[in-house]
Amino acid sequence: MPLPHSIENYTVPGGVKLFFDDGNGERDLGNITDLDVETGTEELEHFSNRSGKRLKDKVIVLEEKLTVKFKFDEPVTENLRYYFKGGEIENVSPGTGSKTDQKLTLAGTLLASVGQYYGLTNVTVRQFLDKVFRYDGAAFVDNSAEADSVGGTPFDALQDANDFLYLCKSTKFKEVYSDLAVNGSYTGLAWEYWDGDEWKNLAVAGTGAALDADGPITFTPPDDWTRTAVNGQNLYWIRAKCTGVTQVATVNHFRQNLTQNADWVLDPGQAGADGRLPGRIGRLSGGKLVDGEEVKVSFTYATWEQMRFPIAGSNFIEGSARLEVHPDTGRGLRFDVVVPKCLLKPNGAIGLDDKKWLEVPMTLEVLDDSENTPEAPFGYYVSYENAA
Repeated sequence: MPLPHSIENYTVPGGVKLFFDDGNGERDLGNITDLDVETGTEELEHFSNRSGKRLKDKVIVLEEKLTVKFKFDEPVTENLRYYFKGGEIENVSPGTGSKTDQKLTLAGTLLASVGQYYGLTNVTVRQFLDKVFRYDGAAFVDNSAEADSVGGTPFDALQDANDFLYLCKSTKFKEVYSDLAVNGSYTGLAWEYWDGDEWKNLAVAGTGAALDADGPITFTPPDDWTRTAVNGQNLYWIRAKCTGVTQVATVNHFRQNLTQNADWVLDPGQAGADGRLPGRIGRLSGGKLVDGEEVKVSFTYATWEQMRFPIAGSNFIEGSARLEVHPDTGRGLRFDVVVPKCLLKPNGAIGLDDKKWLEVPMTLEVLDDSENTPEAPFGYYVSYENAA
């Protein structure tokens, strides 16, 4: 962190996020439109008149206070429950819906939200190819839809030595699963990738690599693998070719379901008395997926006609909180305020003005947590070494 004096210390607050945990997991309270952190001290002063006039000679602290006053403008049910001291949330007329083959990019090993879908069950995650072409020396044959369909019509991979089989995705990948209707038999079969200038040899492995059996076609994505346009599609391509054909391989599909807790992990989210949290999927680094690969996700999710809770159905809600202030690059210092124990309370009226965004005023009142954190009963201020 820059030391005084440095212009890098000047800070314009940004990246403000407030998280609250009522005991059911940390929740992001959404977009914060206004926030003030306020400290307070009540003192007892003592005065002496020994000098001939009344002079203050001692001050002791009777009380310390810390409050965070803020407004949020995402008045979802779970947030308004805090304002109205609401009781348990009830889903009225609950049911289920389903989503099939929703595309989702899994970056790093971070959990990625599937969108506004809650309480996920029956989840499957699978690999797929965006495009599958066979070039017969004169024209392209598009087998993309069949390659991604379990019950589709089988199609030929390589019919003769003039053919190329092109497979691709919009993101990099390291494995393709080949499900064959007829096992092929080829001589001189080789795989290639585009390095930005030319097609180069690609070392592949797996029982499906020769197109003579069902199984995976695996490889290490080359560092110089780049997109190129094939039949008008600028994507990450690999291709197969051969020098001779004894038996044409007929393909059912190029796709496979991935294994939970080996290739991916699930956070199903919530859809009940504890509120709503969207379901999330995360990639596991030791599995079949590369960092940033796109997958297709299918799942069942909870639905309802209404959500409701009784007003004044509980006391003020106690929990813990975490404030993040992370300005963008060049806008100054980053810091957090971590509070182990606090109350979340309403702080004024909600104004319903058809010319303004609806904002909900709240106060986070910090409580003494000496029992659990005697060294910091009000929590911690956490600064970061470098400006954002």
